[in-house]
Amino acid sequence: MLKSIVHEIIGAPRRPPELPQSLEQFRDRKRVLLIFADAQDDRAVIQDEWLRNAHMRLIEEDVEVFIIAGGGAFSPFDDGSELDADDVRERLQGPPSGEFGLILVGRDGAVKLRSSEPRTAEDIFAAFEMLPKQTPW
Repeated sequence: MLKSIVHEIIGAPRRPPELPQSLEQFRDRKRVLLIFADAQDDRAVIQDEWLRNAHMRLIEEDVEVFIIAGGGAFSPFDDGSELDADDVRERLQGPPSGEFGLILVGRDGAVKLRSSEPRTAEDIFAAFEMLPKQTPW
């Protein structure tokens, strides 16, 4: 954060962020919703239910959903894409292993929503229109 403040003050150009290689395939094409889950946490079950109820709208809005748990990543909707779970967690500053978290990444690579609590489908869809709040991936 200090670097970004210094860059704003002195006007030095910022280096483009280093993207997780496995998310690069979605840039400019799809939004990516990452759910960091733990089998012991009910929040992941609640989030999964809310997303399953909104499955068709997620498809319409070009949202790829991935569950990151136990060191791996998988799609609850069987899209066939693979992610490097450790790289994604590290570069997007996801929650520590074993904790619940949600990160929505826009088509532009910016994090649009970050939460440590489950979010309704409407909260997620509303975040699509928000300006980037955090550093791009």
